[in-house]
Amino acid sequence: MRPFSRLRTQLILSHLAAIGLTLVSMVAAVVLITTTWMTSQASSLSQPNQTARLVADAIGGLVIQGDSGDDLNLVLHDLARGDLRVQVGPGSFGPGLSRRIDWFGGSLDNLVYAVVLDPAGRPIASSEPGGAAFAPPERPDWTPLARAAGSRDPRQIDVSRPGIGPASLGAAPVLDSSGHWIATVVVATSATPSAPHSVGFLARLFLFGAASAAVLAVASVFALAISGVAGYLLSRRLVTRLERLGAGAEALAAGDLSRRVEEGQTDEVGQLARRFNFMAERLSTSVGELESARRTTEAALDAKRNLVANVSHELRTPLALIRGHVESLLMRADDAAGDRQREYLAIIDRETDNLSRLVEDLFTLSTAETGALPLRIETVSIGEVVEEAAASIRPIARRERQITVVTSVPPDLAPALGDRRRIGQILANLMRNALRHTPDGGLIAVRALPREGEVLVTVEDTGEGIPPDRLERVFDRFYRGDDARDRASGGAGLGLAIVRELVEAMGGSVSVESTLGQGTRFSFSVPSTATVRAANPSNHGMEVLPDARHA
Repeated sequence: MRPFSRLRTQLILSHLAAIGLTLVSMVAAVVLITTTWMTSQASSLSQPNQTARLVADAIGGLVIQGDSGDDLNLVLHDLARGDLRVQVGPGSFGPGLSRRIDWFGGSLDNLVYAVVLDPAGRPIASSEPGGAAFAPPERPDWTPLARAAGSRDPRQIDVSRPGIGPASLGAAPVLDSSGHWIATVVVATSATPSAPHSVGFLARLFLFGAASAAVLAVASVFALAISGVAGYLLSRRLVTRLERLGAGAEALAAGDLSRRVEEGQTDEVGQLARRFNFMAERLSTSVGELESARRTTEAALDAKRNLVANVSHELRTPLALIRGHVESLLMRADDAAGDRQREYLAIIDRETDNLSRLVEDLFTLSTAETGALPLRIETVSIGEVVEEAAASIRPIARRERQITVVTSVPPDLAPALGDRRRIGQILANLMRNALRHTPDGGLIAVRALPREGEVLVTVEDTGEGIPPDRLERVFDRFYRGDDARDRASGGAGLGLAIVRELVEAMGGSVSVESTLGQGTRFSFSVPSTATVRAANPSNHGMEVLPDARHA
């Protein structure tokens, strides 16, 4: 990236330019103020001396050329009357020095007369009608003034006169091109000469501080204007580009993976835009690959579920035939067939029964996953279903394991909404699981109770419990916490998986709690008719509600 294309460089340069222009304006203002002050203070001569200097500068050329006294008399006369204007310094376009403000130097407005003296102090010409013969009462003062002007001592070349006549006298030397003194101009003014324009240190400091404050104020306004304009232009461009990036990010978050942003210049924001586009491109590619993998996985899972469903469906018929023939052989077997043949047939019958249940479980799981499990959603008396399930397993539990099965259902429990046969299947699976894991002489308790618009059913045993690290896997298919015991009892690890599928198919939920050495509690819930009736008061006689998944 080029150095000047970086955003930070542009910001730094813009502020440096603003600061530089501000400093230049401040320096220019200070120089102007200082120059004006120095100009006003450049000469320590009094006003009469400055007036004499103006006249000397005006006629110096005539004196150097040696013009006749008549010409000098005429020029001096016209200067004193104001018919001629002194023009030196700035040029023809500037104001005449004879009309300058007194604070910046002398003027010819108060000139009474002007006399030109030679180095010996003799008059050469004057502005009065007598010319060189002009001899006013203050003539004796001309010679010391001329001598002082020739010595260039500014403290002795002016004099104030009281009484009648000119108020003050002043003198200025006339020098040739080599700097030699060739004449002296003596002037008389009608105004009292003012003291040299000088002020004290504190006054100068005050004036300089006031001028500096004014310069700083003007420079600050100038700097604020420049910085504001530069900052506005840069920020507007930056904010516009950032807003485009923000809109692109929002579109990307909303799922529009085809959205791209304009990159613009090759600064930091441009780099960010390029990275955003690169990220969006990679994200689009990754999402496409994930979507393709998801479709492939779903297709494989659908194929697996269909295969399991088809295989389990096809196995049901030959298993039913085998079981039927075995039962026929068992019924027809006589003593002649021998005890061994009867024993073998009993083994075949028992294993065929286990295989039939396994195939039935696989078929149930497969149809539930594919959403094809037939459900008849109706009002169900949970108390009746609980008692039926307990009655079917209670004799076996008492006879074989001395396990007590108890139930608890409130008499005013609202009916549930679900498939009665499937709820009975859920209870049977949970109770068989509890019976498998409860030691001899234990207890199995089945309870039903209302809970926030649902009917909650729990199956609790006094078995050995389930380790905490295995609780989250008990509903996985083919998972058996104790392989040795489950295989001995014929469990395939599908019972609890079927429970979860059936409960969720009816709109409920299932959970498990267990404490090692104390027992396990399985709970499942199904919707209650009380909630539906409260939401639909006109349908109190409803008997059947189609399931959203299996209508």
